[in-house]
Amino acid sequence: MRMLEFKYYTLVLVLALVGWNETTQAQPKIEVNQANQLIEKITLFTDRETYIVNEDILFSALNVSSPALRKADWSNILYVELIAPNGEAFARKKYVFSPDGTSGTLKIPSDVLTGNYYLRAYTRWMRDYSPYNYFYKMVTVINPFRGELLEPQGISDHEPASVFKFNSADFILKTNKKIYQKRDQVSLNVSVASDTNYADKLVVSVIPKGTENQLITKLTGQIDQKFSLDFIPETRGLSISGKVVNAADSVPILFTLVGLTIFKDNPENQNVLTNEQGQFFFDLSKLKGEYEIFISAKSTENPLILVDNDFSTQKIELPYVPLDLSEDSKKLYQSLAFNSQMQTLYKQQKLETELKSFSSDSSFYGKPDFVLKLDKYIAMPSLKDYIYELIPQLGIRHEGKRTTLKVLGVYSDLAIHDPLVLVDMVPIFDIDRVLKLQPDKIERIELVTVPYVRGDIIFGGIVSLFSKKGDLAGIDLPSVGRFITYDMLSREFATKAPDIQNKRTPDLRNCLYWNPDLKLRGTEPARISFNTGDSAGDYLIVVRGSDQTGKVKIATKEITVE
Repeated sequence: MRMLEFKYYTLVLVLALVGWNETTQAQPKIEVNQANQLIEKITLFTDRETYIVNEDILFSALNVSSPALRKADWSNILYVELIAPNGEAFARKKYVFSPDGTSGTLKIPSDVLTGNYYLRAYTRWMRDYSPYNYFYKMVTVINPFRGELLEPQGISDHEPASVFKFNSADFILKTNKKIYQKRDQVSLNVSVASDTNYADKLVVSVIPKGTENQLITKLTGQIDQKFSLDFIPETRGLSISGKVVNAADSVPILFTLVGLTIFKDNPENQNVLTNEQGQFFFDLSKLKGEYEIFISAKSTENPLILVDNDFSTQKIELPYVPLDLSEDSKKLYQSLAFNSQMQTLYKQQKLETELKSFSSDSSFYGKPDFVLKLDKYIAMPSLKDYIYELIPQLGIRHEGKRTTLKVLGVYSDLAIHDPLVLVDMVPIFDIDRVLKLQPDKIERIELVTVPYVRGDIIFGGIVSLFSKKGDLAGIDLPSVGRFITYDMLSREFATKAPDIQNKRTPDLRNCLYWNPDLKLRGTEPARISFNTGDSAGDYLIVVRGSDQTGKVKIATKEITVE
């Protein structure tokens, strides 16, 4: 038994190192039986199951993988999408994912047609398995601004859906009374039975009665699809991957240098080698928001850079379930739509402080060994003149038709390896393009005069040029490079709590209370308080929990607002 455990944790360590290694060594070969030990599982709860377009889906995702896999701190990024039964995505985001899970919001776009959709969640590692192994949850979306309904596309059968049966035996919910007035305070105690094992983390929401219907359908796809190691787990943070091939014949280009630059306040540069399949992997850490990225490759061949889609592109067909259009349901939809539109007019949001995941220094390489500020000297006609006259540590070499730069110093590696040459943190492999830059557009030149090692990549120092305007000094970038607008981790917005004392601002929330991470201490009750809004009617207090096998139980308690 100990030998099996040793082999398992050795495999975990090897794969984790693959994820961390910036030089992207060849991926290990994993047998199917080994891959079956590394299957991740996710359970996702939402505040309710019925929404209006432009509303936020509030969710809490639980990591219900095996205890050993959670302890290994496997995937740290979760991908969440709102999709139609045919797999078309309408909203998608990425979130930091820990062994305890995560929580967040996903806004429903205004152009989504009325119908039943799926919320799905998965990690990058899960993309090596069948997409039918992802987590799926059906939600109803109502669009009061469009009369069309979502119709089946390529799916002939209308799959019947069953409603999840709530079971309150494991959770005990007690309120201070049954009937409340508008803007009244509700006191709630939540506890668990002594013999339950759902006490680690609970999710609590208070929603209009009728919005809690959790439809369950049977997935009929190939759940046991063969494992294929195309993606490595994101063990530290967000990543971007792809392949470099020869544009003429699509043959992978092996062990070639690929450079990536993230254009932010202080641009960040990374460099890796492609592996034996021509693949590259970059670690983007935990940067939030949308950024422009430039990727280029150094090769004597005709390289073409293919970047993997950050979200799953595997074909999938999920059961199509017609919308409930009964009279009672229509009245509920109308009420939710009215509340949502009115609430949007008064909702105030503030942006959370952005997480600074990269160094705030001007450069990733730290303090340079030499800095030349061009404005301190009499203007010269070309960069070559500045190098010849003012930078004795840097030489220009001509090797046939190829021009190179060499950092000069006492280290022998400087003569063997070419330096990393950057313009505003963008790696430039054609030195003639650099030397043709106009000096009056360059603010400074920095040198690292010792060999710079990143994984298995050795550079003969670093030559880094910074433009005055941060515009790459107008350099003609190589056609092999690719500019990409890339969505990093989701920027979450904190909704301002309603001002109960302000009677002039209506409080028409469709979710009165949301707690995605309620922690209990044994059977001791957790005390919760919240306020009702301005909408009268019946509401449900919904408590959801899951054990580590993914088994779900839900308890509800009804209250009335007059």
